[in-house]
Amino acid sequence: MKSVRPALSIRAQLLLVLSVFLIVPWLGYEYVREIERLLRDAQEQTLAGTAQAVATALHERARLFAAPPLATGEDDAAGAPAPAVPPSTEIAQILRGLTRTTSRIWVIDRELNVLARAGSLRRVSAPAEPEAAGLARGWRWLERTLLHPLYRHVLQQPTEDFDEEAAGRTLGDAREVTGALAGILTVERRTTPDGRAVIVTAGHPIWVGDSVRGAVLVEETTNSITAERNRAFERLFNIVLAALLVGSTALTLFASRLTARIRRLRDQAEQAIDRDGRVLGTLAVSDAGDEIGDLSRSFASVLARLGQYANYQQNMASRLSHELRTPIAVVRSSLENLHLQSLPADAQVYIERAQGGIGRLSAILTRMTEATRLEHSLADADRRRVDLSRLVAACIDGYRVAYPDCRFEGPDPAAAIAIDGNPDLVAQMLDKLVANAVEFGASGTPVRVQLRRDGDAVVLAVDDEGPPLPQGMEARLFDSMVSVRAGNGGEAPHLGLGLYIVRLIAAFHGGTARAANRDDGRGVIVTVNLPAAAGP
Repeated sequence: MKSVRPALSIRAQLLLVLSVFLIVPWLGYEYVREIERLLRDAQEQTLAGTAQAVATALHERARLFAAPPLATGEDDAAGAPAPAVPPSTEIAQILRGLTRTTSRIWVIDRELNVLARAGSLRRVSAPAEPEAAGLARGWRWLERTLLHPLYRHVLQQPTEDFDEEAAGRTLGDAREVTGALAGILTVERRTTPDGRAVIVTAGHPIWVGDSVRGAVLVEETTNSITAERNRAFERLFNIVLAALLVGSTALTLFASRLTARIRRLRDQAEQAIDRDGRVLGTLAVSDAGDEIGDLSRSFASVLARLGQYANYQQNMASRLSHELRTPIAVVRSSLENLHLQSLPADAQVYIERAQGGIGRLSAILTRMTEATRLEHSLADADRRRVDLSRLVAACIDGYRVAYPDCRFEGPDPAAAIAIDGNPDLVAQMLDKLVANAVEFGASGTPVRVQLRRDGDAVVLAVDDEGPPLPQGMEARLFDSMVSVRAGNGGEAPHLGLGLYIVRLIAAFHGGTARAANRDDGRGVIVTVNLPAAAGP
């Protein structure tokens, strides 16, 4: 069994293609993370450079580390229980020249005494941005009410409200202090006890001769880097979001216009041909230079050629009947004259055969003329309420006289079934159905005529017991000059115009006709569905 693919419109397909661009925010996020890593490396290098610069200014100055300690207990913020020494004025001046507002610098000796400290880990609050105007003001409002709350759920936000040191932590516990006092430049990271910030510390040794007399510690939080990362991500995501919105809108409009043009072309093509395959009109030629315009022009050209061919086929019967009528009359009169002459007996046989052939050819022309005349007369046919039950019963009575060797089975004439139509045309349609059944039915078998009401439709069916239809030929039976059954060997010519006339009359009444093999496989049934008359 052939699998059926799910239907997906062009608009949905284009939007599905657009969804591929959703990978752009992820790529942007990875790019921002890489920038954050580079900024952190740069921060560590900057802090190490600052520590080195301060230590360089303090190298080989032994007197700065010779002051006796004083038990002032000043350095509670550092968490060191060891006694502090009085800050060196000279060291403090050096630190004030090198410190930054977001860095804190410590100078300690080997006994972990704090000799000087400057700066703070907390940043100064940034000034408020000036109020924007116009479209920028609307965008700022959108950012504040929609985007920023979303970003706060996705991104870690920097905060200055954090606890700097854990209870009981001393400088001796810090690895950067241990490494610096061992003569090694050391950079370490630690998270504040409350987990709200990350502190980066660079420790550099202070040399006096060949010994380490102290260390410089430079500390800074990663809040500035986190803030820059968030701003970079927000700017990138805003641009991507705007691009996706604009792209989606543009693509949706383009897809809508594209599908509308295709639907319009489809509707024009369907309206140009009726359900019977007849060409009713032409397509409006598009002047667009794209592929759909080319398709429209191709459809119009193909439809025009099909119209010409269909017109040729429709007029062929009337042309043949007109062109052949005179030669047939000449041949007929010549045969009649020959028949009156005294000819040998064997010559009379050939004359009789020729006369039989002329008779069958005349019958063919009569039927062709009948179909042509019917096509032209349908436009002027009147309609009225027709008691189809009585009409069918009367016709069947006539068929019993016309076909005395055939047995007919008809519906109940008392059933009240009516349609709005032309009784003469309906009788002609039934004549063709019955003649077709009699011609193809096996000798001694009945022809059954059925009539019933089915909802808002009236079903008229005629079936016979004869050869079945070849597979796939049911729909072609109602085309002009198509015959797929060999018949019962009678002398009457069969052009396949009978069911074509049935289709024309059914279409005139707003109905349909179809043929199929009987369920028992012993014959064919032709069914005509007509709209039932309104009212009782």
